[in-house]
Amino acid sequence: MSSPPRVILLDSNAYFRLARSIHPLLSQLFGDPPPYALKVLEDLDKEFLRNPRLVSKFHWVANSEYCNDRKASRYSARGKTATQVETALSYLSKLAQLECIDVSLIDLKALAVGHARGFPVITDDKGMQKLAETFDIECWSTLKLLKLMLNCGRVGMEKIHETVEYWNAENDLPNSPHGFKRIYKEMFNEDSPI
Repeated sequence: MSSPPRVILLDSNAYFRLARSIHPLLSQLFGDPPPYALKVLEDLDKEFLRNPRLVSKFHWVANSEYCNDRKASRYSARGKTATQVETALSYLSKLAQLECIDVSLIDLKALAVGHARGFPVITDDKGMQKLAETFDIECWSTLKLLKLMLNCGRVGMEKIHETVEYWNAENDLPNSPHGFKRIYKEMFNEDSPI
């Protein structure tokens, strides 16, 4: 009997950053058994449709090919896990308010799921990373996920270059350009393509 996939949960921004360049992003498992499975919260579509800025900037997200990819890979907490997620969400929300950290409800929920299930959460959001550190939730950057995908043969360097160039064209680099180039070089042992 094979082990279930190792789940990695993407926050909304990580999904928006990666799904356009790496498609299908979510429906393909990768890595040695047990494989990795990328997931998004089922609430992502609701958040997207409620936010006119997101709909305008990421209009491609509504295309059927991307909807189908998400539909196959949505995560929703059930039963006892749902209760654990709600408890963690309550604590995370209170801390975010106390620390004046501006994080969307869906991203707080991603952290709560990461806490309840022990899933790594992919985020480049500094506020989310700070909250995750406080609650001992494993957080990875999008660059760290790309490195894992490269190491597992899911993407090649050409796809990573294309993804980084897309981020740059969209003015959506995860860090300042200088910081990004430094982290990229540490991660991939080459100069950034931008």
